[in-house]
Amino acid sequence: MNTRTKIFLLFICLFADWLAAQTKPFKDKNHWGIKEKETIVIPAVYDTIFNFDESGKVCLACFKIKSASSNKIIKTSSYTYVCNYLNRNQHKLRIKTEENDTCTVFSLNKTTIKQYIDDTQPFTVSSKGKKYLVGKDFKQLTFTGYYNVSNTLDHNLYTIQQMDESETVLTGVIDAQEKEVIPCKYSHIRVNPVDSFIMACTAGVRINGDDDIYNYAGKKIGSYHRHIEMATKNFIIHKVFEPKEHFVIHNIKAKTDKNLQASEVHFYENDQILIRIKDDWYVYDLTTDQKKAKEY
Repeated sequence: MNTRTKIFLLFICLFADWLAAQTKPFKDKNHWGIKEKETIVIPAVYDTIFNFDESGKVCLACFKIKSASSNKIIKTSSYTYVCNYLNRNQHKLRIKTEENDTCTVFSLNKTTIKQYIDDTQPFTVSSKGKKYLVGKDFKQLTFTGYYNVSNTLDHNLYTIQQMDESETVLTGVIDAQEKEVIPCKYSHIRVNPVDSFIMACTAGVRINGDDDIYNYAGKKIGSYHRHIEMATKNFIIHKVFEPKEHFVIHNIKAKTDKNLQASEVHFYENDQILIRIKDDWYVYDLTTDQKKAKEY
């Protein structure tokens, strides 16, 4: 047996062990629980269950509740799910709402599973139509109920959304103590944690409004009529939608512009950004105007 074959067989064995160690739902007498190998982690007492997230810290277990319609003429029944977030010790997530009530039961909607599965850090839960942010260790991070709340690239800042009287959803920023940093008057917020900048977009909520740049103290340090996709200390990247969608890189010190053809742009580090051209990703240096394939 040659060395390459030995390495391949070792890889297969390790992969098989990894698969065997993963938690997975199991069914027993029409109820669901979760096992790890042959060990029961969550007993099969629930009507449906969703597996632990990638960190292995949180799962979602639900009971099916039957309710009758309020129609006095046509009697129909409907079903809803009430759920508990559980950790490996079968402890339930428990939060305090802004009314100072204790909540351990949460509704199941189209975003519930995605929120706790996708987010490696804090995730959003709903109670009485309000959103709260909690950590995977079940530590509650926000205590005011928001229309929506989510973490940013900087874990000391959260974006919040509130709905105004005209049912327009407005976005702002709070810090980890829930102190307002940026008021809720924007449509979209992005954070540059390297340079401690917050970019606030007004598209859709303010006619002919300017996009603004703030520092972490909440001080406005710049306003631009063109849409701000991102900003660093030395460059502003604008997204232009007409006549053809493209990006414009504005050099703040030189006061010059140059076009950038890309499908997406994202933060990377300092004056380097990630850009997607067709299906390929590159690291683009804003200073040298050079790009190189992103290494994985």
